[in-house]
Amino acid sequence: MSLQSERMKAGFSQQGLANASGVSIWNIRHYEQGTRNIDGAGLDVLCKLASVIGCTIYDLLESEELKELLKQVT
Repeated sequence: MSLQSERMKAGFSQQGLANASGVSIWNIRHYEQGTRNIDGAGLDVLCKLASVIGCTIYDLLESEELKELLKQVT
């Protein structure tokens, strides 16, 4: 999945997600456009986004390697 697909599935606009999560719309736009890699986001940002959208951090990550590491620690 991706941030954009999870956001849209939850019914949020980019601005709505920014307002609800406290994550800047600039970051959200760049994660969705691929100019910033969400895999490099801080844990606090990932937690805020996942909590508001109603998904897991795993759902937001792009790297299969990171997903495997996350599986190992949860």
